[in-house]
Amino acid sequence: MNKLSHRYTTIQKTIRSHDYEYYILDDPSISDQEYDELFRELKQIESKHPDWITPESPSQRVGIKPENDFATFKHFQQMLSLANAFNAEDLKNFNDRILKNLGTDKQIDYFCEPKMDGAAVSLIYEKGILTKGVTRGDGTIGEDITSNIRTIRSIPLTLKESESSFPDLLEVRGEVFIRKSDFDALNQRANKNGEKVFANPRNAAAGSLRQLDPAITSGRPLAFFAHGIGLCQGKEFIDLQEIFSVFLSWGLPVNSLNKLAVSVDECLKYFQEIESSRDNIPFEIDGVVFKVNELTFQKQLGQIARSPRWAIAHKFPAEEALTEIENIEFQVGRTGILTPVAKLKTVNVGGVNVSNCTLHNLDELKRLDPRVGDVAVIKRAGDVIPKMVRVIPKKKNRANAVEAPQKCPCCHSPIVLNYQSEWTVIDSSKSKPVKKFASKYEAQKFLETNQSISLNISEEQLDTPFIKCSGGNNCPEIFQGKFTHFVAKKAMDIDGLGQEILFALINKKFIKDFADIYSLKEHRAELEKLERFGEKSVDNLIKSIDKSVSVELYKLVFSLGIEEVGETTARNLANVFGSMEAIQKSSFEDLIAVPDIGPRVAAKISDYFCDDENTASLETLLPCLHIINPDIKTSNKDMKFFGLQIAITGKISPMSRDEVKNLLMSEGAKVTSSISKKTDYLIAGENAGSKLEKAKTLGVRIVDAVDINTFVNDPKKFS
Repeated sequence: MNKLSHRYTTIQKTIRSHDYEYYILDDPSISDQEYDELFRELKQIESKHPDWITPESPSQRVGIKPENDFATFKHFQQMLSLANAFNAEDLKNFNDRILKNLGTDKQIDYFCEPKMDGAAVSLIYEKGILTKGVTRGDGTIGEDITSNIRTIRSIPLTLKESESSFPDLLEVRGEVFIRKSDFDALNQRANKNGEKVFANPRNAAAGSLRQLDPAITSGRPLAFFAHGIGLCQGKEFIDLQEIFSVFLSWGLPVNSLNKLAVSVDECLKYFQEIESSRDNIPFEIDGVVFKVNELTFQKQLGQIARSPRWAIAHKFPAEEALTEIENIEFQVGRTGILTPVAKLKTVNVGGVNVSNCTLHNLDELKRLDPRVGDVAVIKRAGDVIPKMVRVIPKKKNRANAVEAPQKCPCCHSPIVLNYQSEWTVIDSSKSKPVKKFASKYEAQKFLETNQSISLNISEEQLDTPFIKCSGGNNCPEIFQGKFTHFVAKKAMDIDGLGQEILFALINKKFIKDFADIYSLKEHRAELEKLERFGEKSVDNLIKSIDKSVSVELYKLVFSLGIEEVGETTARNLANVFGSMEAIQKSSFEDLIAVPDIGPRVAAKISDYFCDDENTASLETLLPCLHIINPDIKTSNKDMKFFGLQIAITGKISPMSRDEVKNLLMSEGAKVTSSISKKTDYLIAGENAGSKLEKAKTLGVRIVDAVDINTFVNDPKKFS
């Protein structure tokens, strides 16, 4: 080896050592200027001897731009998602299951670490050299983002030599994230340059990793923490504590807040410590992860539905934020029901900007008593939906309480109060209630089977009224909402009729009824003259309308917007009656016999088809369509899932959640949004969460989402 090549090798090692001090230890021993001088010398040598350059050289962090898109890569071992705990009881139940499955009453050790709110990745090292970086993807297949991973300075391109030898092949699992201060600086820079700002650090990290140009990723302040291990060939480990100790010796960054706990009580104490210091932690976290420390125990416990039995994520309660109430409005829905909505001074809650918050109904409005100028405490329920938790009244000159409007804010028609009623069968001889019913129909049926001259029915209005516009189709909000629902993806699925275009066509009187949509092609020349329309957009709209002509019966029923008739009820109606004509002619008693249709819903359906305006609308619409009716002979007991309740949770791939739902419902399943003792199966996808844990507790049969096709073809395999 000549002097120059020796110098080149020395510089590479020196730069890697300084990278380790700077990015891992946070304790640099040289100035930025000295570091830059070393890097400049490295580049000069490589410019003279390009054949010396290897992929692990510090100069090669910004790789070659992919030609089109990222290639896919199948993980050597599946990247599992974690079940969730939301309170101390959930965590103790998790611990009890661990001990039971291990057949011991002795407490075991747990490895505790903050749950990073970033983007999960897998790094592959071969004999200590980074050869590939992959996104989590669906847990089985991810995207090859090696070029972008190489730009992250805290990820070593070559593992640091230590007393522990390198495995032949090593999968390092971890999280790419952006520190809070770096995120703020990134957004300030973007705002200054007129670029798009990111909603939260997690989105910024994930978006940065998927840039096709690694030079862009290189400009983002990404960091990395290792939090697990996948396939490891050529080296054995005893437990997680050893793994992370060795990771550090190899130069892999590990969260310094990690800790070993020797009991579930210590786990809870760790959770409380991390939660109380959350605001001072320099990066975003959304909980704490507890893992069984010993690897032999992990192997013995195994996994279920893509989640390890040996680990759980203890999530923080939903974040809360304070903001001022600027106004309270009543919004009109497509069925005419008015919902109070608080208009808020925009506030960021858990990484999402919130400016509106529904107050649901008059009871909630009365309970919270929000007024203009008050301060509202907002949280994101389930980290998703903004919810007003409580109100802090304005101390001086507080505004008047909000009253329900007497007229519709849109069409000024009178507002009517609607109460749900309860019917009680009373034994007048004893002045004593016998039984309560949700409908008069059920109460009368009870009287018929329990004939007694002393029994009579009493109606009582419940305390939860809702207010409704009496304007019907004369109210623009109701009228427009009706058409928005009709063309929606889950209904007639007419692409190209977005809300803005649809409302424009309604205002121009092109659309007065459902059937008018199917005669739009006759007004082509007039359409092309409208704003936002052109030859191509009109072409696409007409194609989408023509495609919607052929429609399954249940979708048509759902598209009509009958009150309280959702997808499941629409499908049940279609499967039982088999045609629109049969549904229209059905009696109240016929409807009551349909699965999951009670007296209240049956009354809504009867009322809809008895309405002259609705009947006239259907008479003009039906001739425009080719309705695909189900085969009644095979629509009930011959269906694979007839009478079964199935719930879906987590991210489903490669099919969408709606595709899975429709597949199950087409075979007679009742797809529910919650878990109960009546649930027969749970389809569990990525990030299954609390529903998976509840299903395990209740003994519900669990099907991994990746097995959905096998499940649909032969559900008996999962019994």
